[in-house]
Amino acid sequence: MFQLINPLWLVAISGISIPLIIHLWNVKKGKTLKIGSISLLGESSRQSARSLKLIDLILLFLRCLLLIILALILAGPLWNSKINSSANKGWILMEKQNITETSSQFKAEIDSLSKLGFEFHYFEPGFQSAKLQDTLNENKLEIDSAQLLPYWSLIKLLEDEIPENTKIFLFTPNLLNRLGTERPQVSHPIQWKTYTPSDSTATWIENAWFNESDSVTVTIASSSPSKTTFKTILIDPAANNSPFQFDIQNGKASLKFKNKKQGDSLPVSIDTATIRIAIYTDKFKNDANYLKAALSAVKKYTGRKIKLTEYSTINIPSDQNIIFWLSESAIPSRIVPLNLFFKYEKGNIKDLSSKLNLSPSIRSIEKEDIKLFKRNTYPENLTGGFPIWEDGFGRPILDLKMENKLSVFHFYSRFNPDWNELVWSNDFPKALIPIIIPEQHASEIHPSDKRIVRQDQIAPSFIKESGKASAQNTESPKSIKDQFWFALITIFALERYLTFRNNLS
Repeated sequence: MFQLINPLWLVAISGISIPLIIHLWNVKKGKTLKIGSISLLGESSRQSARSLKLIDLILLFLRCLLLIILALILAGPLWNSKINSSANKGWILMEKQNITETSSQFKAEIDSLSKLGFEFHYFEPGFQSAKLQDTLNENKLEIDSAQLLPYWSLIKLLEDEIPENTKIFLFTPNLLNRLGTERPQVSHPIQWKTYTPSDSTATWIENAWFNESDSVTVTIASSSPSKTTFKTILIDPAANNSPFQFDIQNGKASLKFKNKKQGDSLPVSIDTATIRIAIYTDKFKNDANYLKAALSAVKKYTGRKIKLTEYSTINIPSDQNIIFWLSESAIPSRIVPLNLFFKYEKGNIKDLSSKLNLSPSIRSIEKEDIKLFKRNTYPENLTGGFPIWEDGFGRPILDLKMENKLSVFHFYSRFNPDWNELVWSNDFPKALIPIIIPEQHASEIHPSDKRIVRQDQIAPSFIKESGKASAQNTESPKSIKDQFWFALITIFALERYLTFRNNLS
């Protein structure tokens, strides 16, 4: 059965309109030529004209066929052939981009499986079969890691493609950044063998920004199988001995490592913006003072360009990135920040003896408990909020909602020692950093991260299904892209020959 991996490319078939338009455009109405005698014009001239018209139609057909075949090649043609379950031993699966190292790590086992009749398949969507030795002899392919599906996502796809009664042996690196977010549940047993790649260290630029002195603060990440660490350095863009290369394109500044051996050479944009923060307060003047002190500490620690202004009236400029609304009064509709709101929520005040739990990544080494004395009750029927901070009972103290493409933080306590001890804690400025500078603590794992996971952490959950008819695939997909390339080259050669012959006529 014929199948396509990326049928979206079939849209390219619409390109046949180009040769059609060119053909119709070149059809011109004949002119009447007055001549003295027609004795020299006979049947041969009429046959020549008829032949020329036929060649034009054949050329039009061939050119349209070329575009159709090219679109099919881009779509990834496969042919699914029926599998004899009794003859099929099993599949060997490996990723294309690191197949050389993977096969050398498990050479003895893979050779043994191949001799037993196991088929080799790529561990990628479509799971195409191929000859392993031919694949190893090919040049190494450069594949963008950002376009690769996580292992666990591929396992879910594989579950639907595995033929019945087929044994699966999967060989991959054990990198955390390739794993995925949700462990899959499978009903087909998979023998999954992993290894730690030889290239087990990496360095990259996490982020960079201009500070008040017009120097650049750069956060550099260093990763190994056991951990990923970050350090921040201050550099002068004009220094000749800098390990970084600066560039400006379309008014945007970026930098990267000059030497690939030093780290990832992909450019990173330098943040040149000033973060404008407005604090509005009425009766919570002391709260505003605590907040300003914490934000000043954030500014000094990060080196970011932060402009902080306090307002006691509602005449807040419209160019503010962040507004802290330390008030229980309603927010006028005309006051809208560029990025986010942080506002006090009002309601029934509840006295309690609990603690304020911040994000685990924010907590200090000493793991001090932040006592919580008062809070506003959290509405029971409230939905859509993502908890950021919680009390000791797991109820949100601070949550985040997206409202009209704006990040809105709802705070159910106060920046006041009568309510909690957050304002006295060293974690207060740390807790504000991911709120006002969210990219400072990106949650996504960088593609160059080299941390590894254990074998028991990487394996999917196996569920044995009983009394249920198997719906697994009994067909093996094989790429027929080479056959399409041969047809494309043949038709192109024929088209060129007829074009040359037509021009001579």
